[in-house]
Amino acid sequence: QLTKKLDLRGNSFTVIPAGAFLDTPYLTHLDLQRCKVERLEEGAFRGLGRLVYLNLASNSIALLYQESLDGLSSLQQLSLEGNRIEEIQPGAFGHLGSL
Repeated sequence: QLTKKLDLRGNSFTVIPAGAFLDTPYLTHLDLQRCKVERLEEGAFRGLGRLVYLNLASNSIALLYQESLDGLSSLQQLSLEGNRIEEIQPGAFGHLGSL
């Protein structure tokens, strides 16, 4: 529960489900680079209000739902390069006031 930095690079998570990180509310840095992620469910990052850095580079994300990044109110750095993003729904970045 007290984890602040979590490096999961190179793992195999095709889907990040809603509430996936609810048990780690103190995370400030999360690295999911090269994890074969194809989909971020709405609410995948809810509960991560302290997160300032999120690396989703080099995955296979095609769509960002309106609430895919919901709950990341403190996020300052977001890396999405190397994905195959085809659609970003309106409001997907609406709650990221610190980005």
